[in-house]
Amino acid sequence: MLILRSGYTTGSTACAAACASCIYTLKNILPSQVNISLPGGLTADIPIHMDDNGIYAVKDGGDDIDATHGMKIYAEITINDSGEITVRGGEGIGTVTRKGLQIPVGHSAINPVPLKMIKENLKNLLNGHGADVIISAPEGKEIARQTFNEKVGITGGISIIGTTGIVTPMSVEAIIETIKCEINVASAEGYKKICLTPGKIGENNFSSEYKGIPVIMMSNFTGEAFAYAREKGFSEIFTAGHPSKLCKILMGYYNTHSKNSPQSAGYIAGRLGLDASFNTVEEILEQDGTDLSFLASELAERLEKDFGFAHVSVIFYDMKGRKKGERF
Repeated sequence: MLILRSGYTTGSTACAAACASCIYTLKNILPSQVNISLPGGLTADIPIHMDDNGIYAVKDGGDDIDATHGMKIYAEITINDSGEITVRGGEGIGTVTRKGLQIPVGHSAINPVPLKMIKENLKNLLNGHGADVIISAPEGKEIARQTFNEKVGITGGISIIGTTGIVTPMSVEAIIETIKCEINVASAEGYKKICLTPGKIGENNFSSEYKGIPVIMMSNFTGEAFAYAREKGFSEIFTAGHPSKLCKILMGYYNTHSKNSPQSAGYIAGRLGLDASFNTVEEILEQDGTDLSFLASELAERLEKDFGFAHVSVIFYDMKGRKKGERF
């Protein structure tokens, strides 16, 4: 069996560079690597380098190579007595220009989880002092052209992202086999219903509200997941999650990866009869009174027809866990 090597997110890479810059400023010592705490409770040892541009770490995506793999992410720190830690983007870090993202318009594209990780790791080094941190990536503007940043409203560079700090690569075959394995287990344990969800939004919110129903992550492989669930004898199922993914099925895409399907914001806005141009589906969901129950019903009927389910229940959640449409 092929074992794929894990890597680290741009968030972890930036955090490592920031910690190394802090150590160098405080002690005039450049560490060969730094140990940082990750959001999930694990730690990581990340190598550190220095050149004429400053102190940096190299984004290592493991075997899940993307556009940012191998790029240098720098950090410059100025220590002060304010007790506050501020972090902003410099050269090559994008700026948010449109609503609907996790970051306000006008701010650097440093997502909340890596921002918190950087601050918490620095706090352990600063002993009560404050600091101003600038994260930069000289190659960021060019590399960002290979990403979807411009389309979603992030201009001028890359994003500093990551929810766990770790990039865990899996082959397509391994992901599908994992999905099938979880469906097999649910079937073998005698469950009559399962919930298939594309991601954490569906998993977390459905699990907290509906106890006793197994929740299985299907990632982008919705077609394979629904087909196998029916093959294993499930005639009634739930599907729950953010409508940005699930509504792609109504657009005709059973592989919902961004490489295989377009964004769904325009489709959903059109179905709601909205004239405005929305950047993301989340931005649509923030509008007062947005109810996608009619799309939930259409999705349920589509899945019943395409896979032969006797009944499908659909729940749409926004990023805050609020229901934005359902069909039972």
